[in-house]
Amino acid sequence: MKILFIVNPVAGKGLAKRLVPEIERKMQSVANASFDIRYTERVGHATDIARYGANSGYDIIYAVGGDGTVNEVANGLVGSDSALAILPGGSGNDFIRTVDGKVNGDNIIRDTIYGTKKLIDVGIINGRYFINIASVGFDAEVVLETQRFKKFNLSGSASYIAGLISTIFTGKSSKVKIKIGDKVIESEILLSAVANGRYYGGGMKPTPDAVFDDGLFDICVIRKLPRIKMLFLFPEFIKGKHAKFKEVSFYRSKKVSIESDDPIAINADGEVWRDRKVNFEIVKNGLYVMIP
Repeated sequence: MKILFIVNPVAGKGLAKRLVPEIERKMQSVANASFDIRYTERVGHATDIARYGANSGYDIIYAVGGDGTVNEVANGLVGSDSALAILPGGSGNDFIRTVDGKVNGDNIIRDTIYGTKKLIDVGIINGRYFINIASVGFDAEVVLETQRFKKFNLSGSASYIAGLISTIFTGKSSKVKIKIGDKVIESEILLSAVANGRYYGGGMKPTPDAVFDDGLFDICVIRKLPRIKMLFLFPEFIKGKHAKFKEVSFYRSKKVSIESDDPIAINADGEVWRDRKVNFEIVKNGLYVMIP
């Protein structure tokens, strides 16, 4: 068995890099396995390394970092026989929560290697793969604010909550046209999350019933609501209990498109940009993942 660890040395303020001695120690007790460690040097480098690893016959390729590193490695592995494994070393570590139900454990490396190799779905947004959650509107603005608060050495969850509160008082709703299958929604929305996984923002649950191998996105649409009501909605949103609000709707579909006259913030697995239109499509069984 050949195993490749792709380490993002800046993830988690250096946490991922500090995991390397533990990787080397744990791998000494794994029988019949060889391993290599490669460090990323730039944005997108993990995708290149993962693609090289898949073409070189590595059976398991670890993303050692946060969700951005996981996204990059996944983009290099879609459609290959190599399996993505995750050793969380970032600030959020959200996709591993969907895969494993927890973020870490003393035996996570060994448990993953001897776990189950499983095909899961991946999403495509404007031609790029994502495996967890993409969101449009307010929530993507929150990610931009969260990145600002991380500079103050807050944890992933604390940064997200600080970014959330800041955006509640400064953010604006977006008027959009959303096509979900044959259904069309034209409305001012607070946010829309298109999800393959269940968690983002350091453990928040926008789509608590999402399943990563059912061939469908789970979509959460939250329409515009008064700012004071947002203060009551988001504690429930964090816990995945926001369905009780009349402004919240859930859908399932293989395809989604969202467009707006003005550029809106878009977040896919932590990468944020602005655009006027985004198209989402699910790829059934697009990626092998190791389940601990």
